[in-house]
Amino acid sequence: MGVRPGPGGTQLGAAGPPREGGGALSTEVGPEAAGPLVSVLVVTYEPDPDLLRDCIQSVVLSDYRPLQLVVVDNGSRRAGVREQVESLLAEHQEVTLVFSAQGDNLGYAAATNVGVGLGDGELVLLLNPDARLDSDAIRLLVDAAGARPTAAGFAPKILLANPGVAIDSVGVAIHPGGEGSQRGLGQADLGQYDLQEEVAGLSFAAALIPRAAWARVGPLDVRYFMFYEDVDWSLRAQVLGETFWTVPAARVLHFHSASTRHLGGGFKTRLIQRNLIWTAVKNLETRAAVRVLLRRTAANLRRISRLRHPSASGRALAEAWLGLPGMLGSRREIQRRRRRRDGEFLGGRGETTFFDADRYLPETSVAALVAVLSRLYAVAPEPALERTLLRISSAEATGLGRDPARIAAMVRAGGMTVSPALEWLLAQMERAARR
Repeated sequence: MGVRPGPGGTQLGAAGPPREGGGALSTEVGPEAAGPLVSVLVVTYEPDPDLLRDCIQSVVLSDYRPLQLVVVDNGSRRAGVREQVESLLAEHQEVTLVFSAQGDNLGYAAATNVGVGLGDGELVLLLNPDARLDSDAIRLLVDAAGARPTAAGFAPKILLANPGVAIDSVGVAIHPGGEGSQRGLGQADLGQYDLQEEVAGLSFAAALIPRAAWARVGPLDVRYFMFYEDVDWSLRAQVLGETFWTVPAARVLHFHSASTRHLGGGFKTRLIQRNLIWTAVKNLETRAAVRVLLRRTAANLRRISRLRHPSASGRALAEAWLGLPGMLGSRREIQRRRRRRDGEFLGGRGETTFFDADRYLPETSVAALVAVLSRLYAVAPEPALERTLLRISSAEATGLGRDPARIAAMVRAGGMTVSPALEWLLAQMERAARR
């Protein structure tokens, strides 16, 4: 393991113990290395030791080389983050480590900018500390980048760790109001997203970005602190004429929001609502930006009147409006460089999510089943699948479609192959019917 420090970091070398100071990055790798250097960037803040271990192990056990691991610790009070990462790389001398310990919590956006600047890879893989890569995921993403050298980023198929057979995201859809949604969130993974597709944006839980594209689009907006920075960056990239593609064969397991659940609903509400307004103001065409600003202002005022996170909604509005002068300055620069109309990439294309954000679990319902099977039929039409969809449609027309157990039995008898993911969804529907 060759290591150099970032600000506040240390350098490890094979010839001696850790030492402070600078030094040129060593990128020596084993003889198997042939492709471009990939810098895997993990930003941590009070990370769960077990999740961080699994994350880092999945990086070093990747079948791709050359790799560089960049860890930016955002002022964690828990001791031992650096030591844990170093110990996990001790037997992987070919993987270069850059560790940067920040004195304070800069926020995800600023820490990511620091990490991208510290890395030397031609490609940057952003990875959450609560995510775990399949061993071939990096290689498949790199192959996709080689096949589409002008694209600005690549989205793997990210699966929810609980239950392991449902989707977290396969890229991001961006809607006309600037809202981002994770494509497929909560849907059982039956292969309905297994075609490589152009998408509006990336989820930064796991995303591969060429360094050249990062330079074209620019860094994350540090005023966001955290939440929505991936939607903002993706939307800015689209306005500037960039493209994103999915690589569903590259799989990542994600413990959804494990790193942020402790923050509480009010904190997340404040930042998401504020940052959504800023995202629209900076990036959307003028009429749409004004419409979103007014509608989101009204929506947050309604939240306050209905006592739904009133303090957080009030702060979100105040901060959003107070920040408008700065956002308008950013808007002028982005719009000056505009290359595409909003209608070319906004809309969501009928994407529907099925996820309970309060329990952090997929929603398993007849509606979820129909959405999954309908999308699967659109990409891989089969007679048994068509018959099953027609039977469900007939049952819904007669009122029987409200019985999840009956619909589940209909699917089992329809001649379709019942994969583990479909079995999980049907079992959840049957369990719900018994309650």
